[in-house]
Amino acid sequence: MEGLTAALMAVALAGLGLWTLVRRRNLIWKLLGLNVASGGSILFLVAVAHRPHARPPIIGLGPGPAADPLPQALVLTAIVIHFATLALSLVYVILLTERRHTQDVPKLERPRRRR
Repeated sequence: MEGLTAALMAVALAGLGLWTLVRRRNLIWKLLGLNVASGGSILFLVAVAHRPHARPPIIGLGPGPAADPLPQALVLTAIVIHFATLALSLVYVILLTERRHTQDVPKLERPRRRR
């Protein structure tokens, strides 16, 4: 049951993040929605890889199903990559805000008037 609950929570988080990404106009809110959706997808990977009563994959621990270490490695890599891209995106938003004095996406999409 824990795997199913985690999978449902992951789908809810991804849906909430995508809804925020589509509905909000502010760039910071869009990045926050992207972060929540990414967290939901990472939680979904963890939920899919869940094996009840699995032991650590170490030789000599005894019989029984062993946990697969590959999804854990992929999730850790995804977390690190997501953190790096989020930090870079925040830097770009700060630079864009300093230059255009707004974080509103429709205003940023309009062509800039030359002076």
